[in-house]
Amino acid sequence: MSFWTDIAAQSLGALAGTLAGGAITVLVARWQTNRSITAQATLATAEHAASLRLDQVSQERARSTDAARTLLERLADLYAWLPSLPDVSAETPYLSRHARDQCGTAMQSLRRGMITDLYSISDPTARERYRELVRIAYDVGWRGIGAGNRARQIRDVKHYLRYVQHSLEALIDGSPLPEHVEPPVLDRPEDEPWQPPVVPWYWGDPADGS
Repeated sequence: MSFWTDIAAQSLGALAGTLAGGAITVLVARWQTNRSITAQATLATAEHAASLRLDQVSQERARSTDAARTLLERLADLYAWLPSLPDVSAETPYLSRHARDQCGTAMQSLRRGMITDLYSISDPTARERYRELVRIAYDVGWRGIGAGNRARQIRDVKHYLRYVQHSLEALIDGSPLPEHVEPPVLDRPEDEPWQPPVVPWYWGDPADGS
């Protein structure tokens, strides 16, 4: 009787071991499956977030580029009439009334760009340089700062305008902005016009109009 009892006990033990091993195997497989599903879900979420961020960056860059192009057009309008900038508030302009009025219109366009297109520019440094240009233009045109040296006034604004133009072009190209330089002090005693330390090669090209 003890023989059959031992056999039964051994069989039950083996069966219990098999069942326990099978249960553990199932639990481990389920754990690994859940872990794999969780990892895949996390990866998919991360990839989706990265894709959304990439789309957002691309859209921001597109808006910034479009705005920079529009601002460049406003700069070009003022650049064409810069010789009349000191005449904007003058009753009797040094040049023609037509040139004075056109320059005044270009100044208004420049200022309008500061409160419209400029907010689509993503780079805060480029935005600040454009605002500085608006201030300088109005300092010359309406406030008469530096009026004792008309030629230098005009060239100061022209060179700073080109500096801002260069900054916007760099923004469009995706290249680094020109290094920071303080804007011109319009009522300084020196006669030499303001100029940034580094200028694009084309500034010296007669075809560029500089």
